[in-house]
Amino acid sequence: MKAFKVIGCGLLYLILAGISCWATEQSLHLLLPAGWPEILVWGITIAFFVVASLGTALIVDSLSSTSFIDNRNLRLWGGVILVVLFWLLMSMPTNTHTFFYNDKIGSVITKDIETTNKYLSQIIDRGMSSSLVLDSVGIEIKDAVEKERGHIVRQFNGDEPPYKRGNGEKISQHIENINKILKSGIKQNLNYNSADPAILNEYQVEIDKALADALKTHTISEQSVQSARKQKTRLSALNDSIQDHIATGSLTEAEIKQCEKELKDGYNIVSTNKVFVDFDKDSDDEIVYTKENVETRTKRMASVIDVFFVDFLSGKYPASFWYYVILSILVDIAAFIFFDIFFSAAFKNNNYN
Repeated sequence: MKAFKVIGCGLLYLILAGISCWATEQSLHLLLPAGWPEILVWGITIAFFVVASLGTALIVDSLSSTSFIDNRNLRLWGGVILVVLFWLLMSMPTNTHTFFYNDKIGSVITKDIETTNKYLSQIIDRGMSSSLVLDSVGIEIKDAVEKERGHIVRQFNGDEPPYKRGNGEKISQHIENINKILKSGIKQNLNYNSADPAILNEYQVEIDKALADALKTHTISEQSVQSARKQKTRLSALNDSIQDHIATGSLTEAEIKQCEKELKDGYNIVSTNKVFVDFDKDSDDEIVYTKENVETRTKRMASVIDVFFVDFLSGKYPASFWYYVILSILVDIAAFIFFDIFFSAAFKNNNYN
């Protein structure tokens, strides 16, 4: 009977420990840099779980035994330290992360592509708009130049002091002001005091050209529009494939990595043109898309540090996240219970008759 208990508890421990180690290995595999041999990650995972199991055995042995035990307190606190380090800080968070990641990664990718394409569409639409879209500096430059242009027109038509029509002295000052604003080289026509309309038209053309050149760096470039359109097409095509695999439960790590790369390219385009994008006010999109080291939401999901120790502990996730935490705890505690029974029966009493 005791032999059956030892064997049964040992098998149940191996099954539950296998589930826990698989979940931990999956999480560590996503976290660690590419190139780590998977067998090495498995080795680390198994070693950590065995040490955590031994820690629980030390705790149970120290608390449950009524007979004299050498260094009882040392064994107790040693077991607590092992459980905290190898289970509470390693196994439990990584298991929670894997359960959460596998359940939510499909919806996160879908939302990430949808949001990125929305902002890429804004760049495309505004870059192709018939009206010039400018950043705040560009607006200031244009307004200042238009103010000076207005003076030139009124001076030429005699509509402001000294109320003399033609290419007068005051026009020279306004042209100089425009040159300072645009860093241009527009010169006053040498036919001073002439009221020939062609002179005014000449000023208009030169101002338009200098203003257009100066505003090139303050509006959406044609290259940005082309890049946004190309990236939106790629993401849309990728999303169609992803949705098929999500529906069939066949989404692979390689496809997720491809999504991460394409999304990062989209994030970079949005970040480069951030002044032309209207980010949702009720979200943290502006922070996510414009920070110095861009990290997509899809990529962030792969990090147990960010998901568990940053986002979860800071209250970012809803209460439903506790389901994954509890599931992880229950799997591990059940494994520890069977290990403790197996350990006690196998090594404290070898009489199985």
